[in-house]
Amino acid sequence: MRKNFDDLYKAFEDRFRGSREHVKERLQIYQPLLAQVPRQAEGPPLAIDLGCGRGEWLEILAESGLEAIGVDTNARMAQEAADNGLRIELQDALEHLGGRPNNSVAIITAFHMVEHVPTDYLIGLLDECQRVLAEDGLLILETPNPENISVSTNTFHLDPTHKSPLPPGLLEFLVRQAGFAETAILRLNGEPMIEAGPIERSIHLMFDVARDYACLARKQDGQSSEEHESLAEFVQVASQQAPNDMVKIKGWLHSADNDIAGDLSAAKAQILLQIDHFHQLIAALTAQMKSAQKESVAFRSTVASLARQIETRDVETALIQKRIARIESTTLRRLVKWVSALFSTSAK
Repeated sequence: MRKNFDDLYKAFEDRFRGSREHVKERLQIYQPLLAQVPRQAEGPPLAIDLGCGRGEWLEILAESGLEAIGVDTNARMAQEAADNGLRIELQDALEHLGGRPNNSVAIITAFHMVEHVPTDYLIGLLDECQRVLAEDGLLILETPNPENISVSTNTFHLDPTHKSPLPPGLLEFLVRQAGFAETAILRLNGEPMIEAGPIERSIHLMFDVARDYACLARKQDGQSSEEHESLAEFVQVASQQAPNDMVKIKGWLHSADNDIAGDLSAAKAQILLQIDHFHQLIAALTAQMKSAQKESVAFRSTVASLARQIETRDVETALIQKRIARIESTTLRRLVKWVSALFSTSAK
């Protein structure tokens, strides 16, 4: 029997989405919204999770005191959820909602499901969500965030069952068109912002922050309700920054440009000072070389003069030695004559 990707999807989720514990930890961010769901005297509020997968969110719903039903078309994924004691309907999401009465569900959620369906299917699904949800019902649609460059260029395309990325503005528009009065975008599941230089912060924001987002919606505008805070107030506290916040990124990069320009200006000024100092050193060395050259010429002149004087003295010395030799010779001859004469006189 040949396998298809549905047969591999559980292993795919285990490999790329993370463990059940990790996913449950990330989903805790929605707890404040669950706490605001009105409780009814006749029983726990009903929550439906479309594309429930392994059922991590269903566990959180049950732990929060809600009646949780998961809907999925992947039998292997649904079986794991059922094996964990969760209530699962192996059914198409649109068909399941079509069998529900109006205003009968407190919460409808879909985590990483809407990017798997065609646009027309999504429009029909949102219409059914709006019909089935109670007047104060809550809709949560979480999906990969294409504002994040790493997501839009890489991780989104890891799953071959993904149809196309849904920018937050598009999904919120479709939800609004379905008749939801209050909407908000919650950016989440990325690295927190770092304390770093402006260029590093810009790259971190574009590639590491808010890898997912959730479109939150209520049928009625909750801003005037005393039972729960508005979605905008929740998002203001819980949401990460938008990875494509070009105003912030341009501001950081402009700051980096100014810093670089300032550093270059300071470096240029320092270099000019060094060049001026080198020019002064070169001028001083040149003056010293010229002085040394003059001294060298004078020294060579002095040496030549001394050499000439020595040469003259040598000539004079030779003449004197000749004169002394002549004198000595003459004196010796005279002395000999005198002695000879002396001895001749004595003999007589």
